[in-house]
Amino acid sequence: MARYKIYDNSSDVITPVGEVLTAEQWLDRYPWGRFAKMIVGGGVINGSVALIFDEAVERCRRAGCDFSGCTTDEDYLAAMEAFEDAPPADTGVSDQTRIADALEDMVALSLPDAE
Repeated sequence: MARYKIYDNSSDVITPVGEVLTAEQWLDRYPWGRFAKMIVGGGVINGSVALIFDEAVERCRRAGCDFSGCTTDEDYLAAMEAFEDAPPADTGVSDQTRIADALEDMVALSLPDAE
């Protein structure tokens, strides 16, 4: 089952606390959904998220998600899911650099105090 779907502005919504909302109640809670495409959860508990589609896509794009092959909304949602499931590798500090830094710190701590 897909993690996300585009809200149709007519279906009931079930929130994580078990609240069942009609479409009108949901859109009263998130009035921007009347004017922008809304992403909701794809499962039974479809009120688990309420995201603006264009902003969510842009946020993922900035994080490195590739949308080049996407043509439909469903393609974009599938790409977002795949990206969340397998994000790009962290290009932070390597293990070797961290070990070298730790050894330098140990050497500095073992030096006698300056007089």
